[in-house]
Formats: sequence, structure tokens, C-alpha cells
Amino acid sequence: MTTGFANQAAPAQASTASTFNGFYFRDNLASLGTVPAVSPFNQCPDIIQSSVPVSNPGVTFSTIDSWQQAYPTEPTPGQNYYYLRGLNGALEAFDGSVQLYWTPSQLILFPSSWKNNPLSTLNGREEVSMQADVGHIGVGAQPFGLNTASQRLPNANSFYAFVAQNTASAIPTISSWLEMSQLLTQQLGFGFRNMVAFDPVAGPMLYRLGFDIPMSVGESATLQISVSVQGIPAGDTIGLITDCYTPEMKSIALLPTKTNGNGFVAGIQVDVDPGFNASIAIQYWNTSGKVPAAGSQITVTANYLIPQDKFEKALTLGVLDSRYAQAATGDGIGPQQVAPVGSVTFVTTQT
Repeated sequence: MTTGFANQAAPAQASTASTFNGFYFRDNLASLGTVPAVSPFNQCPDIIQSSVPVSNPGVTFSTIDSWQQAYPTEPTPGQNYYYLRGLNGALEAFDGSVQLYWTPSQLILFPSSWKNNPLSTLNGREEVSMQADVGHIGVGAQPFGLNTASQRLPNANSFYAFVAQNTASAIPTISSWLEMSQLLTQQLGFGFRNMVAFDPVAGPMLYRLGFDIPMSVGESATLQISVSVQGIPAGDTIGLITDCYTPEMKSIALLPTKTNGNGFVAGIQVDVDPGFNASIAIQYWNTSGKVPAAGSQITVTANYLIPQDKFEKALTLGVLDSRYAQAATGDGIGPQQVAPVGSVTFVTTQT
């Protein structure tokens, strides 16, 4: 029988003044559970990978030291174990369950890409029970299993993305771009881990991301696709390109561009329609010859440019936020009213 862990002795967090009323997953280590969330939205530290079972995960992953660190370990060949944790931001004790899903990485993690790929525990259950007192950490006692032999990636340049779910939050059917932004930035009952580690001096980096727009979205959109860096030396080079043209016969490409150090952002605008399906290749070259420090990051972000006639709805849904407009500026990109809909991060390892 699958049981959860109620950490009665865990200290309440200083962030319990959360505006998210429920058991939530953080989108990054700095998250305090506030809504709308602050980027990055794809670095959930509460999805924890281990190559071996952990004997007492409730103790191991609920300490303050553990809470303040992420576990960005890549899956190893064969069997892998994933533990979930979170914080109870409600005003009453939480007693529920959680699930974990996987998908080959997509720039935008629409539920249609992952909802049919639940992971199971070693005894075949798709849910793990979870308990947490008010303001306390909860950790699932049972891991979810991922076997790279059976849950295979489509190609060698892809990587795994994961989505955690508090089952009290139903998986939505996304019928608009604003709804996708609302899921990413406000529905903290879901946690997104869409990132991968790479060696910056092992040769040029090349990864492929899915770029699939479900028909359920029901509307065309102008997206801002940007690449930003943190810790990457000035003079290194980045670029991205898709494997097909848009229905309007336009290419989606950011030609190889040299970075100018921290804060560098470059981007393009593209028009996409429901049903569009492509693969994005993101590439990086260490052309400066300077080795990036471990933990340096390259992030690809997709923002929905909000049409003026949707401002009121965006405001009602809570996705019209000045912080998002400010974060979306950069080289060749002016201030825009945007709603974040997806992001992927590539993190350098110690060489």
C-alpha cells in the first residue's frame, strides 16, 4: 500500500504567508508560493531524482538544508526513482495525493504533451499519498519509477521533462494562450521541471525541443521566443532554428549570435497556428574559449504577445503582470505586454 509522509516535526517555513491556498510545488528555489509566480517557471526543485531508492525520504528531503537545494540530476540508463515534495500553503492540514508525468522536452508544456504519460510507483500505482501540516513540508514516501529502456526519448538530442501534480488540481484542457500562461504562472498545484545539464567544453551543445501547438488552443498567436544567458562568457555563440516553416512560409530562426555577458537576451517573433508541429534545435558554441562556471545557464523562453483586445481578460486571469513585460525586454526586443507560456533551461556542469 502506498503511503505518504506527514513531517510533523518539520519547522514551518518563513514563506508560509503564501497567497497560493493549497499544497504547492515551487517553480524555482526562490519561490515563496506567491501568485503570480516569478520566473523561472521550469526549474521545480521539488521533483527529485535518485539512481537508487532513498531509505527515509521524509527525513532526507524535508530538512531546511534540503529544501534550499535542487537535485538537477539527469536520469541514468535503466531504472530511476523520483520523489515529490511540496509546501502546504493552506490554512488547514493537507491530506491528498500527487502524481508525476514525463514527456520528451517541449518548449511549451501543454498538458496534451504529458497528461497521458504518468509514471508509476514500483507497486504499479500512479498516485502517492501526501500529508503536510499548515506551513510544513510534505514528502511522498514512495518514489515514482522511470526506466529509460521503456520510457524512451525519440532521439539522442532530446531530454526528459517532468510535471508534478497535486491531484486536488485537475489537469485543464487548454483552450487559449492565456489559459496556458495561467497554468504556468498561477496554478502552483503543478510543478514543471524542464531543464538539462551539459558540459560546455565537450563540443558544441545541440538539443532538440518539441514545438507542438494543440488544436484545442483554438487561436493563432504571435509568440516571442527569446534566449537569455546567466554566467555564460561574453563571446560565446548561441542560435536556434526549427525544422520546418510556418504555414505562412516563414522560417523560425535565431541566427548564431555572440553573447555579451550576463543579462544578454536575444529573440524573435513568430506567428503560429493551432496544430503547428515542429522541432526546435538550440545550439551553443564556446567560441570565447573561456570555460563557463558550473551552474551557468542558457534559457529559451516563449511569451505570448497579448493583443489589446485581450488585455481585460488577461488582467482578469492574473497573467497581465508588469514583471513579465520587463523580463521580456532585451537586444532587439522592446517592452511588450506578454504572458509567459513556456521555458527550457540548459545548465552547465563542472568540467
